[in-house]
Amino acid sequence: MLVELRIRNFAIIEEASLEFAPGLNVLTGETGAGKTIILSALGLLLGARATSDVVRSSSSEAVVEAVFHLEGEMAPVVLANRDPENRELLVRRVVADAGRSRASIDDELATVQTLAKIGGSLVQVYGQHEQHSLMRAESHPAVLDRYARLDEKLARYRSFFDRARELKARLDELVRRERERTDLLELARFRVAELERAQLIAGEDEELALERSRLVNATKLASAANDAEEMLYGAQGAALDLIARASARLTDALAIDPRLKEPCEMLEAARANLEEASRALRSYADKIEADPARLEQVDNRLQELTKLKRKYGGSLDEAIATLEKSRAEIMELEHFEEARDEAQAAFDSALDEAVAAARELSSDRKRAAADLKGRMEAELKTLGMRNPVFEARVAALDSAQAGFDRDGVALGPDGCDATEFYLSANLGQPPMPLGRIASGGELSRVMLALKRLEAQQRGLSTMIFDEVDAGIGGEIAQVVGRKLKQLAQFHQVLCVTHLAQIAAFADRHFIVEKEERRGSTRSRVRRLDENARAGELARMLGGGESDKFRRAAKELLERAASGA
Repeated sequence: MLVELRIRNFAIIEEASLEFAPGLNVLTGETGAGKTIILSALGLLLGARATSDVVRSSSSEAVVEAVFHLEGEMAPVVLANRDPENRELLVRRVVADAGRSRASIDDELATVQTLAKIGGSLVQVYGQHEQHSLMRAESHPAVLDRYARLDEKLARYRSFFDRARELKARLDELVRRERERTDLLELARFRVAELERAQLIAGEDEELALERSRLVNATKLASAANDAEEMLYGAQGAALDLIARASARLTDALAIDPRLKEPCEMLEAARANLEEASRALRSYADKIEADPARLEQVDNRLQELTKLKRKYGGSLDEAIATLEKSRAEIMELEHFEEARDEAQAAFDSALDEAVAAARELSSDRKRAAADLKGRMEAELKTLGMRNPVFEARVAALDSAQAGFDRDGVALGPDGCDATEFYLSANLGQPPMPLGRIASGGELSRVMLALKRLEAQQRGLSTMIFDEVDAGIGGEIAQVVGRKLKQLAQFHQVLCVTHLAQIAAFADRHFIVEKEERRGSTRSRVRRLDENARAGELARMLGGGESDKFRRAAKELLERAASGA
């Protein structure tokens, strides 16, 4: 249940705090006063996308917070990894003027996806777009599936259907390749022959490039090694002679002062290292020599590798990988019939699983449709339709709409069914497609009945109705108000309405007002007491504060309180 909603610097709302009650909570006010803004702010806490234009002018950020009391079937879902005794949930969303937003749950950072998941288990918002969607037959299957609680079975079917699509794409590719098999096989064999003949070795190009550099610069390298060896050992005043003389001098002094022992040892080590370096340089100089024949071999090999790298992916590793892939392709093409048969068998198996799952879904839908018919007709009668006939017709999917046809069963993304709602609101008229015949008032009542039944099925704790009273008035408006009141016995209901007949049933009534102050416009929200409610209902009836309309408003309140 939504306990409290706090809004700060959101659009034209500078600051607002609403404490909601169990039962029916109603928001009223003039058009443009900010009622929808309040629901938009709540939508942020339910995972809606945040944009910078929601931040009030002259403010750096907008803040929306809500406190929920967790109850019912959905509480364990939200309470995962939380203290089960803690039934209070604090959700917060901050939107900066740059458009960035931060979300937190119980003061711990959370993602928008987490907000949406938790919000969807606690609150469901129904607006006028819900009625408009009922005009489209393609929205009807999802409504029936939600009512029948087929989420898991539908997900299972879709996994089979998606697998079948993947396998069909694979099979189509194999069939295409079969038509081009001779050419593909010839091309793959050519690639393998060319790459095998080259006898590629990973890293060979880098090693050859280094060897080429040595061959090209052999004279320079030998000269450098000889000169260095001469400086260390052979020339007059060579480094080794100087170190030997220094070591001898310090050895004599060591007898006088033992502290010279470490420098002496360091000089001995240096002499040993220089002798080793001198021998290594002599050996290097003796071995390195210009070899024009070898240089030509290296250049030819590097040219060959460069050509292959350009042709097969840009690197030696890519060329080697191409060789392996081509070998595998030859194996597949030479055993093509086996690969095609395996793919066909896997595709057939996936389709069989999809058909079985689709038939199970269809059976469940037909049972749910029969149950929904009786419940909807009962609900619609309480909403002022005297002799309603409601049908959720579940028919076989047209093959033109199907992705697959298996054993005469057309399969689409949602199964083998096409579902459409039919309605007859008047005695003697046959049921017709809902989108073709329903008036605005009838759509409002059908939507309310559907959502009431859906809420019962899903165990939602809070339901929000945003101006779903379009197209109704008079006695029907009072019937809808009474139905919302009955619904509020089992679920917390928040309702934005322009009809006094509905607002009269509220357990808690808020008014949203717009005012101009110090050159700016702002909305404020206040809770109405019984006396103030009569004045607001009189305004909604169109009579302002006149005694006649106040009497009519009080009569509405009395009738709502008595249940008449």
